[in-house]
Amino acid sequence: MRGLAEYIMRGRRQATLVVAIAAAVPLLFWISAAALALVVLRRGISEALPVLAWGILPAIAWAWVGDITPLLVIGGTALLAMVLHSRSDWASVLLLAVPLGLGFAVLLLTVLSEPLQVLAGQIQERLPELLADMGGTVDEASMAGIEALLVPVLAGLMGAVHMLMVLVCLMVGRSWQARLYNPGGFREEFHRLRLSPAVAGLLLLASLFSPQLGQLALLAPIASLPLLLAGLALLHGIVGIKRLGAVWLVILYVVLVIAAQFVYPLIMFMAFIDSLFDFRTRLAPAQGPRDDNDPNGQD
Repeated sequence: MRGLAEYIMRGRRQATLVVAIAAAVPLLFWISAAALALVVLRRGISEALPVLAWGILPAIAWAWVGDITPLLVIGGTALLAMVLHSRSDWASVLLLAVPLGLGFAVLLLTVLSEPLQVLAGQIQERLPELLADMGGTVDEASMAGIEALLVPVLAGLMGAVHMLMVLVCLMVGRSWQARLYNPGGFREEFHRLRLSPAVAGLLLLASLFSPQLGQLALLAPIASLPLLLAGLALLHGIVGIKRLGAVWLVILYVVLVIAAQFVYPLIMFMAFIDSLFDFRTRLAPAQGPRDDNDPNGQD
């Protein structure tokens, strides 16, 4: 990917070519979003606007035929890249990603109302069987409450998935930038990512209690995602400080995939506890991490 990043940075024409073609080709919109993020982060929004315009056109065409994912991901990535370029703070990016994901969820709930209703109906038919497999039983009133939450929760999950794609594309763009101009810079940024106690507490409360607020249940999966990323940053940082090796990270992600229903909440709570006690500072060597002269860490 370094060669692609170098080609993008040769000039506006090359960047526009990559962004536009990747946006037009099915399933390559993430390359378009990451390339656009690289241009915004390195050149600024004024230089990126013409590139964004050409990248948005194919995404609008995809939205016209029924697939709005490229438009949401490319537009969302450009927005968060502007924030990261101006503030160089991943915590601010994650905080802004929550209303962005909420907007995605509301839009998807509106655009895909009928398919979501069909999917909710299919889940509703299998719900008693699923609960029985999990060893749980609920009364009729509780079952009716769960069924009423299916559509907003599904919309929230879809909004969270799109929000995750935006954040991943932004991280890819930032990693390309670091690889070209500041090797190791993105790694250090991610290892330092930590939410404030107030933000982490609010996100945790929203994740736990919004399902009890009717249609606001769609907020739960969206609010949980910044906690997940902050928790992963904590674990990456600890592995880096202790020099444990990449095998531990591989194990982490394998376990997360296999036992997500248990590991996901655990990582969220770890992020909240870390916001209070800052484990990486306590575990870091006495000399502390390397200090970068450039506040942006990349340029």
